[in-house]
Amino acid sequence: MSFGNTSLWVRDPTLAQFDDSYFEKGLQLMESGDFEGAIALFDSAIKLGLGDIAGIHVCRGEALAALGRMDAAIESISAALTIEPYLAAAYLARGNIRNDQREFDLAINDYTMAIHIEPDFDEAYYRRALAYEERKRYADAEADLTRTLDLNPNALGAYEARGRMRAAQFKFDEAIADLSFYLRSGGGKQFDNHSETQSYLLILRAQRLFWRLIPWVGRRG
Repeated sequence: MSFGNTSLWVRDPTLAQFDDSYFEKGLQLMESGDFEGAIALFDSAIKLGLGDIAGIHVCRGEALAALGRMDAAIESISAALTIEPYLAAAYLARGNIRNDQREFDLAINDYTMAIHIEPDFDEAYYRRALAYEERKRYADAEADLTRTLDLNPNALGAYEARGRMRAAQFKFDEAIADLSFYLRSGGGKQFDNHSETQSYLLILRAQRLFWRLIPWVGRRG
């Protein structure tokens, strides 16, 4: 049986034996870029009631989002929450879609629910911080990124993001420390923004010098 031909899954009488592997097979299709195939597989699982239906709705929603079908994606993930109201991963996934649609307040609500359900959900803190940034709530974003790093010190992207939040609050020393650590640890190469971050770091150092000179310039005047 070819996993690429998802119509075989609907006709095959041995389908029931695969009920516990729908996540794996669907994710394999998604990883290969076959989102339509993954959706067809998830639809079959939902129709036949096989596997973790709430989880399958979430995966289906993410596949729909990858195809740009955002309304259908949110509908699928919301269906997961109807089945399992305390599924933190579903709130995270729906928040990500809403964030992509620039519905930042709704995204923040979803991330907050994910955190309420799983207080140590580091990715939810990180994602909420990025939504806070869009709302210019830099102090809240900084707090979430600090919490992210408390939970996962290896989350290099959080150092870069926290550096931006601190710079936005004129905390130049802390911002420079975060961004310098990010570059030293290889974050710029990992996320392919090394040169951009280096340039931003130079600008911050110049801004820090300028702000330190302001009182001196005022005294001379």
